Amino acid sequence: MKTPDLEREFKKLEEIIVTGKSFFLAGHLNPDGDTLGSMLAISSVLKRLGKDIYLFSSDPVPENLSFLPHAKSIKVGHLPTKKRFDAVILLECSTPTRGGDLSAVLKHAGKVVNIDHHKTSEFYGDVNIVESHSSSTAEIVYRLFYSMRVHITKTEAACLYVGIVTDTGRFHFPATSPRTLEVASRLLETGFKFSRINDLLYATKSCQALKVLGRALGSLELLFGGRVAVITLKASDFTDFDAAPEHTENVINYGMMAPGVKIAVLFREEADRTGVTFRSRGHADVSLLAKAFGGGGHRNASGCKVSAGLNETRKKVLAGIKKFYIKEP
Repeated sequence: MKTPDLEREFKKLEEIIVTGKSFFLAGHLNPDGDTLGSMLAISSVLKRLGKDIYLFSSDPVPENLSFLPHAKSIKVGHLPTKKRFDAVILLECSTPTRGGDLSAVLKHAGKVVNIDHHKTSEFYGDVNIVESHSSSTAEIVYRLFYSMRVHITKTEAACLYVGIVTDTGRFHFPATSPRTLEVASRLLETGFKFSRINDLLYATKSCQALKVLGRALGSLELLFGGRVAVITLKASDFTDFDAAPEHTENVINYGMMAPGVKIAVLFREEADRTGVTFRSRGHADVSLLAKAFGGGGHRNASGCKVSAGLNETRKKVLAGIKKFYIKEP
């Protein structure tokens, strides 16, 4: 399918916002800073425009992001199956199912809006604002506000900043562009306390997260001549510390720190499946492997959920890495 013209899609969404009265907003499963920051920023603007808003998440807001303004207004797991919305806006969902089972809401939606920055995103909406070159969905949302000539409040700027700074790894990842830094600069001009946000995001960890990190580092292996780092977390690693998957935030990045590593993989054992997170540098496009296992993401940062046990998933994924990314000397 031909990629829609972005400016035309912006105009279509602006018209929906002007004419619509009720809006349903949702992000992907296991929501992160970009999903939540973008959702809360849009919600704030829509409320200021007098719209009726329903914020939904299939999974709880992670503990480390609970400080986000109005995060408690997000309805976790409570899907309004019988209500009709003028528009359903899905944020950072490459497919509708990335937000969970939203079929009951989508069926009665006046319009479906897809706002995403993943290269694996499918154009499933009536409006598709998808730009894989953007650092984050929050950066795209900022462009929407700019196009609409919306004055951004400190609260909205803080939410968008969280989306940008987390999805760029503090402006470390390759998707960071001059435009990304310009947007961040404009957000800072509103005067929100960005240093406090940085402290909460990167200098504050719960005891559970610290203990899980220690267990994760203890499992670290270097395979394929040191080119691939593998971190494995078993179900017992979580029960031992009364921890949850959210306590593995940023653990994968430690695998990329070892000299010579091109790809890092985190395997996380869950009740009936295995979570897999990929990171890479250079030309290793791990989004292709993630997509092969039903997931997706970016060239250098992707993930998937595999409906198989830890050992079987590990075997299949490592075989895929060897086949597609490892060139024998």
